Amino acid sequence: MSTAENFPFSIVQQKAMISADLNSTLLYQFLFGIYTGLFPSTMYIYIHKENRTRTRDMIIIGSTGALYFFIALNTVTNWLYTNILFITQGATRVDIFVESITANMPLGERIVDDLTMSAVFLFADSLLVWRCYHACGRSLCRSLLPIILLTVETVLALSIIIYQCFFDGTPKFETLQTTQISNRLKAATLVTVAATSLVSTVLICLRIWRHTALSSRSRKHYQTITVVLIESSTLYTVAVLLLAIADFTTTGNIETTMTFADLLIQNFAGAASQIMSGMAPTLMIARLFVYSGQEGTEVSSAHLPSDLISHTSHTNGANVATLGPNQFIQEGKQENEEIQVVPRSEYRGQPKDELEETLETVV
Repeated sequence: MSTAENFPFSIVQQKAMISADLNSTLLYQFLFGIYTGLFPSTMYIYIHKENRTRTRDMIIIGSTGALYFFIALNTVTNWLYTNILFITQGATRVDIFVESITANMPLGERIVDDLTMSAVFLFADSLLVWRCYHACGRSLCRSLLPIILLTVETVLALSIIIYQCFFDGTPKFETLQTTQISNRLKAATLVTVAATSLVSTVLICLRIWRHTALSSRSRKHYQTITVVLIESSTLYTVAVLLLAIADFTTTGNIETTMTFADLLIQNFAGAASQIMSGMAPTLMIARLFVYSGQEGTEVSSAHLPSDLISHTSHTNGANVATLGPNQFIQEGKQENEEIQVVPRSEYRGQPKDELEETLETVV
C-alpha cells in the first residue's frame, strides 16, 4: 500500500483527506479548550445563584457535568487516534490516508468513542426536554411531542451502540450493505436529535411569547431570553443536520466522489456537533445568568402564570393566578383565608429578579 501504483486515489484526494482529518482534530481541540474555560465559569455562576433547589441542582449540575465528562473522554480518544494516525501508522502519505479512511483504532477506543457520542446527544436533549416540560406547566400533553422524540432518539442511539459493537467486535460483519445500514441508522438518529432540539426550543419560546403578549415592555424584556434559546439551539441543530445529511448521502463506497466528499464533511461536522452538544446548554446557562445580573434592578410588568414558571411563593406570602384580562386572584397560604380579587392596576407582578430566576429554571 505504500506505493502509488494502481492506487485508486489521487495525490490531491489523499492530501484533502489527511488535511481534513488533521484540521478537524485541531478544531475539536480548540473548541474543547473554550469549553473547558466555559464549564467551570458556568458552574461557579450557577452555584452562587439564590433560591436553588436540590432537585434542580441534581438535574442541571448533573447533566452539564456529565456532558463535559463524556466530551472530555471523547477528546482523549480523539487525541490517541491522532497519535496512531500520524505516528504509529504514518510511515508514508498513503499509509496515513488509508488509516484515515479506515479508522482502525484499538477495540477499546472504538467502543468508548461510540458510547460517548451517543451519551452526549442523549444528555443534551434530555436537559432541553426537561426544560420544555417545565415551560409547558409540567403538562405531559403539552410536552408530549418532545418526549416522544426523545424516546425515539434513545431507542435509535441504543441501536447504534449495539450495531457498532458488532462492527468493532466482528470484523467479518462489516460489509458494504451493513455499512450502509449503519450510516442510515446514524443519520436517522441525528435527524431525531435535531428535531428534538428544534421542537423543544420552539415550544419554550412560544410559551414565553404567549404569556408576555399583554405587555410590549415585558415581551421586549424577555426577548433576550428567547434569543439565547434560539441561538444556542441553532448552533447545535445546524451542526447535527450537516452530519446527518452526510450520513444519508454516503453510499459506503469510498471511491465515489459523493462519498469521498461526505467523509470530508463528516470530519468537520462531527467535531462541531460533538462539542456544540455540550457547549450549547452550558453557554445558555451562563448567558441567562449574566443577563439576569445585568437586568437585576429593573421590574417587569409581565405575569407569567404558574403553568409556565412553576409554583413559587411571592414576597407577600400569597400565590397569584390569572383570572381575567384585568384581574388576578390572590390565594393565601392557609385554606381558611379569603380569596381576594385584585385589580391589575394594583398588582405589578413579581419582582423581576424573582420572576427571571424562576424562568431560568425552565429555560
